[in-house]
Amino acid sequence: MRLPAMLLDGARMQLRVISALILRELHTRFGRHHLGYAWIFLEPMILGGCIAMVHYVSGHGLPGGLNVAAFYIVGYTPYYLFRAILNRAAGSVMANQPLFYHRQVSYLDVMLARNLLDCATVMIAVFIMIIALSNFEAALPHDPLKIVVGIVLMAAFCHGFALLILAATVWGHENVERVVHPFTYLMIPFTGAFFMVWWLPTEMQYYALLNPSVHMFEIIRDGQFGPGVPYHWDLGYMVACTVVLNLLGMLALRAVKGRLASEH
Repeated sequence: MRLPAMLLDGARMQLRVISALILRELHTRFGRHHLGYAWIFLEPMILGGCIAMVHYVSGHGLPGGLNVAAFYIVGYTPYYLFRAILNRAAGSVMANQPLFYHRQVSYLDVMLARNLLDCATVMIAVFIMIIALSNFEAALPHDPLKIVVGIVLMAAFCHGFALLILAATVWGHENVERVVHPFTYLMIPFTGAFFMVWWLPTEMQYYALLNPSVHMFEIIRDGQFGPGVPYHWDLGYMVACTVVLNLLGMLALRAVKGRLASEH
């Protein structure tokens, strides 16, 4: 009975730490901005909304008769999450250096707090835009739970990727951060943000589905549009890839722990 109680107390402590880190991140990143905490939602909404509007006013339809604005809202906005988590990974230690003098605060806690905040922000932004769009067109999600699952898996997958980026940066690869930024843009055509698998030639679909993020965008669009067009996603594959990437990320972070401690 004693061991479970100790584990429960430890979990409660870490939950309090992560909650405090999220509040700190909110204040330091958005609290001093002219628009205050509203900017946390406005940033992804402006970017996602502008992309959707550009394609909508162009007058080009989509295969299957999908709503153009909704398609790009649930495409680019989750991609914003992908880009935000990876781009901020390398600088996460320096930005929170004073916190590591507290024994309860770990590098993993800081990454979790940052990425949970980004995940919640993007999820809320997506639903706000879709609900706003539904006032003008029939665009309410068919299955909101699938959208939530897709965004959560996207955040978890990127979290593991971010741990690897952080570990590589600490290991001494100073150019990692410079490479990550163009990488996130060059990856746009391959993530599935702007295409559906069934649009591709049959021989290309197999290779596209090797990328877990393609599955994540497919399940998000399944949740938005529902029956009517084919979707290609495998929940087991997404979860397996996410777990493996996070394990690799935690192992990499553990490997550079000594170097992190000596620097901070």
